[in-house]
Amino acid sequence: MPTKILILVCVLMLFGCGPGWEGYEDNYSEVGPVSEAPWAGDESVFVVLDDTKVEVFLESMTTYDYQGAPAVSLSELIIKSAVTPNPETYRYDFTATDNYNLLIKRRGDLRLLPSWQEMLNGYLYLDPRYDDLTCGWSQHPWGSAVSAYWVKWMNGGTITLLVEQ
Repeated sequence: MPTKILILVCVLMLFGCGPGWEGYEDNYSEVGPVSEAPWAGDESVFVVLDDTKVEVFLESMTTYDYQGAPAVSLSELIIKSAVTPNPETYRYDFTATDNYNLLIKRRGDLRLLPSWQEMLNGYLYLDPRYDDLTCGWSQHPWGSAVSAYWVKWMNGGTITLLVEQ
C-alpha cells in the first residue's frame, strides 16, 4: 500500500511542477550594462508622514544597478522627500496604484513593515513586465513572504511613514 501511494505522489509531482524555465522565460529580458546616468523618466512616488504628503520625482536621482535594471534607492527617495530628519524611527508602508497595501497584506502588524535598515537595501526600478515601478530588495529578512514586499505599480504610489505604538 505505501508503495502505491509513493508512486502516485511521484506521478503527481511529475505533472504538477509547472512548465519549468521555458514557461517563464518571456518574463525576463537580456539587459546590457546599466547606465550610471541619473534617472531621466517622469515617474514619481508620494511620501506621507501624518498630514504631510510630498510628491517625489525620480528624475535626476542617482541610479543603481538592481539585478540588471536601473533603480533608485528607497532610502534616498525618503531623504529627498524631506518629511523627517529622523527616517530611522519609522516603519514604511507601501500602497500601489492598484490599491495593493503592504500593511494590509501583513495583517496590520507594523513590525512586519520595512524598517529603515531594510529601506537602505531597497530600490524602485522600472519593471519591464509591468511597464511600471516595482520595489526590489537586495537584502530582506522576510523569508518566504518576500514576494509581498515586491510591490508593483508604484509609479504614483505612496510610501507612508508609521511609528510602532
